[in-house]
Amino acid sequence: MRKKIAIIHPRLGWGGSEATALWMIEALKNEYDVSLVTTGNVDVSGLNAYYGTGLYQKEFSVMYVPMPLGLRKTMKFAALRGRFIQRYCQKIASQFDVMIDAYSPCDFKTRGIQFATDIAQLPTIIDLSSVTMAWYGDTFLRKMYLALCDLVSPLHPEAWKNNVTISNSHWTADVMLKKYGISSRVLYPPVVGDSPNVPYEKKEQGFVLIGRIVPEKKITVAIEILEKVRQKGRNIKFHIIGGVGSHTYMRTLKPIFLKNKSWLFFEGRLSEENKKKIITSCQFGISCRKNEPFGIAVAEMVKSGSIVFVPDGGGQTEIVDNAALIYKDIEDAVQKIESVINNETLQNALREHLLKNAQKFSVDNFKREIKNIVDTFLKNNIK
Repeated sequence: MRKKIAIIHPRLGWGGSEATALWMIEALKNEYDVSLVTTGNVDVSGLNAYYGTGLYQKEFSVMYVPMPLGLRKTMKFAALRGRFIQRYCQKIASQFDVMIDAYSPCDFKTRGIQFATDIAQLPTIIDLSSVTMAWYGDTFLRKMYLALCDLVSPLHPEAWKNNVTISNSHWTADVMLKKYGISSRVLYPPVVGDSPNVPYEKKEQGFVLIGRIVPEKKITVAIEILEKVRQKGRNIKFHIIGGVGSHTYMRTLKPIFLKNKSWLFFEGRLSEENKKKIITSCQFGISCRKNEPFGIAVAEMVKSGSIVFVPDGGGQTEIVDNAALIYKDIEDAVQKIESVINNETLQNALREHLLKNAQKFSVDNFKREIKNIVDTFLKNNIK
């Protein structure tokens, strides 16, 4: 009889951590009975188009976590949603041979596998100096909110040490070790993308940013950086790809988009095919969110042949792994972009370096490693 596996992800939308859960199902569906535990709707065809998977609904079952209707419909209150999920996982854990949380640490009340991918919801895990949103600060309101979360299902970080922990970057692994004393294995997420068939010299001298339209992506910073580059005589274009995660933030961006519509293009959320067309038509990419645990969007651009600039801090520095592409502030970013644009020899060397480094993020590597992790876990944890 086939072993039963539960793969947990809070909400399958259009971000980055979803790729881990979906490709995990792809890796395990032929050998195990896989159930996806989640909230919200599961649009299989839409998810396939966005993440490059080829799943069919009949290949896995879906279990929806019971929770208040209002919480099910909103993208906010991630920590509270996570506690309802944890409580449900504790209830169903006995039905499965292994529980795998593809999103964050979880106390299953039994030994399982947990991925540290999006760790912002965990209390005190990120230094307050690196937090850009007041909601995540050490405030009375935040403490009251976390107290409500504990009423639903309290966190027991000591219990996380019972699980096998997988981190999505060495940066994340270091945070988990320093904050919670949890050692973890690093497995980079699966990133769809191939070396482009568009000759580099025929691409436009343009930039791409990929990510949900939310404040932490610091899109205004990216615009400021590239506007300063343009002021130095570079006629560059800038394409922003991503769905709207915060309508409030989007309202602040609209006037900026309109003011700069001759060179700034908001593309919205695109399918994998249409996204790739834009990425492969541009020479460069940029990210401005500091302390990104990994940065799948950065890896996507790198795998498509782009030279990508990222802020210092976070797993995205491991993706580019070159000081010429890592900036500390706006002025440093402008200077480094100028240095690369002015040096064709350096561009060629960086592209070769990035494409070689991108092999770490292949889908085949992820699927192979996931199967090994699960096989080893089942061998060592016989129920």
